[in-house]
Amino acid sequence: MKALARLWTWIGNLFVPLAIGWAVYVRNGLADKPPPDGVLVSRAYWGALVALAAAAAMAWTLALYVHLAKTEDEPILVPPNTMFEDDESRNHIISWGTVAVFVLAVVASLAVFGVRYSESQIHGWNDQQPLQSNFLGSRARAFERGCDAQPCFAVAQRVDADDNPIFGVNEYILYLTDGVLVFFALLAASGLIFLMWQILIHRRPRPFEL
Repeated sequence: MKALARLWTWIGNLFVPLAIGWAVYVRNGLADKPPPDGVLVSRAYWGALVALAAAAAMAWTLALYVHLAKTEDEPILVPPNTMFEDDESRNHIISWGTVAVFVLAVVASLAVFGVRYSESQIHGWNDQQPLQSNFLGSRARAFERGCDAQPCFAVAQRVDADDNPIFGVNEYILYLTDGVLVFFALLAASGLIFLMWQILIHRRPRPFEL
């Protein structure tokens, strides 16, 4: 359980400042002139990917901790924040407050990065117009076309009106670019389902010892 508690604390303490900093970066911070939309969409993609990976790791770590805590009849089911607590000195406010902060950070990050990435419209690698004028339609069109030799597509416009490349726009790789997001989303969802199951099941009786 100590290892899970340390892992829980390490993941959350690493993710929270990273998410805040990256959200500012996605919004271009305090710069006077924002970068092209394609650059912002690309930054949001990486933010969403990291947020989903963190959500999956947190969900499974918390679920496994709850499982062990119920097995051991622990009075507090959530992991301690090992920066401030240990097994001998638990504090409900710190433990549950840490859970609230970590969950809020993940949800807010997915909202910020997800909304921005949902504005993505797939373009041909050197095209100024999207394949379709919406998120799903442009992806469906890209799969219809296929790709014989990369790079074929970008997550947004990557050339300006003078056909000059816009640096910082991600290539869109069929099956991989969005597939990685779907993988971590499913991993996070399965972790949440396992967590809910662990919360709802009855505690296991401890074996009787003479």
